Parts: sequence; structure tokens; C-alpha cells
Amino acid sequence: MSSTIHFRIDEETKRLAMQAAERQQMSLTELMRQRAEELAAEERRHQNSEHEGWLEAQIAQAFSRYDAGEGEYISNDEMENRMKALKQRATRGTL
Repeated sequence: MSSTIHFRIDEETKRLAMQAAERQQMSLTELMRQRAEELAAEERRHQNSEHEGWLEAQIAQAFSRYDAGEGEYISNDEMENRMKALKQRATRGTL
């Protein structure tokens, strides 16, 4: 699926951008699409690194609780039962 972006720039900027695109043997549209894709890739990397940092902090907190004897460890079956009950409460709106 594709989408269209519209924006306004002054004539001088447009002229120079078109010259830069021609120099790279691309249309201005192709060049702007490429730059938008580069920005999106940069944002993906940024968001992934933020998530990785958050995940590492969560793991460190879990090990700290474990080391302090504060953790409650349950079987996989018990976890599934608890999750099922939470989902049912959420569905009923009583969570």
C-alpha cells in the first residue's frame, strides 16, 4: 500500500532540489521517496534501540527481585490459568 505526501517549499529550494535529483539521475519524486524511506529506517532503528533499552532494564529489575528473594515463580500451567482469568476479567470490563 502506498500513500501520497504533499508539502510546500519555495521556488529556489525546489529548483535546487530538482538539480540535485537530475545530477543523481533520478526524478525529484524518486529522490524524495528515497529520503523518506531513509528517515523511516532511521526512526525504526531509534525505536528498536529504545525498546531494547527498556527490555534490558526490565530484565535487570527481574534479576534484582530474584536476588532479593522477592520473586514469585509459578509453573507454566499456573501462569496460563492466571492469564486466562485476567483475559476473562478484561473482556467483562472488571479488570
